[in-house]
Amino acid sequence: MFTNLKPGEVGQIPRNEHLDATWHQWSQPEIDALTLAMAARRPLLVRGEPGTGKTQLARAAAHHLGWVLESTTIHSRYEPQDLLFRFDAVRRLADAQWKDAGAEWLADREPTYWEPGPLWRAFGWKSAVNHGSCRQEADKAAPKGHVLLIDEIDKAESDLPNALLEVLGQRSFRIPALNLTIGGPDQPLPLVIITTNEERELPPAFLRRCIVLNLDAGRGQYTDWLLARGRAHFGQIPGAREKALITDDVLTEAATQLAQDRQAAKNAGLPPPGVAEYLDLLYALHDLAEGDSKAQLGWLKKLKAY
Repeated sequence: MFTNLKPGEVGQIPRNEHLDATWHQWSQPEIDALTLAMAARRPLLVRGEPGTGKTQLARAAAHHLGWVLESTTIHSRYEPQDLLFRFDAVRRLADAQWKDAGAEWLADREPTYWEPGPLWRAFGWKSAVNHGSCRQEADKAAPKGHVLLIDEIDKAESDLPNALLEVLGQRSFRIPALNLTIGGPDQPLPLVIITTNEERELPPAFLRRCIVLNLDAGRGQYTDWLLARGRAHFGQIPGAREKALITDDVLTEAATQLAQDRQAAKNAGLPPPGVAEYLDLLYALHDLAEGDSKAQLGWLKKLKAY
């Protein structure tokens, strides 16, 4: 499904309710890794420092496939069960007290206590739409497929990747209280993309289960790597944008400036800026002096201190 993509090809990712529209430039390692993950039915673990486009890769893959993107960002308090579902026991207890008091409007409240998590939505959409907030999607056509993004898994304790490993190995899980089996051999599998910033070491068994893609922050000349991504977002794109939004001299100067700042941050033992900061800088230049290269270069000198 990804073999028709070409390295260097640039595609637009449309806006969604949380994120603005953007552009993604495909690389050969991304295409190969996604192809292998789909063929092997294994999750794709994407490694790399913040700002190298790990999350954007999942958005680009979902858009290319025409599938729904289900995403969740892991934090330190994230529990393994949260990947499956959340159950509102407090609300149910309160409703039970109302029911004992004779409230008739509680007749069909049971499904509202269960909120499907990302794994439930991705592995069992037909049952998920009967519960929680997913019920508002019940009248819509079922998605062609799901891309499941589990972002920043390294922020979780080791029991979360281990629990995820079990579900991905079985390709299904049970919810005994509802007598439901989610997934199974007859269900279409989602494409699972997991990202890590390498803040915490992941269990070896989990790593063996994944296809691993390392998104390096540029190989060889870092400024050339940044420049390629700047052109993807602001340069001339035949068939989509016939005139560059920002000229090459501005893109190059901004890339050189960020590469210098990156080295200075490393020397000082600080987190280095990357492509995310580079693109933010270009967006700022575009807003401050749209179409005026001379003014944009002037702004670059002013912004260098920040």
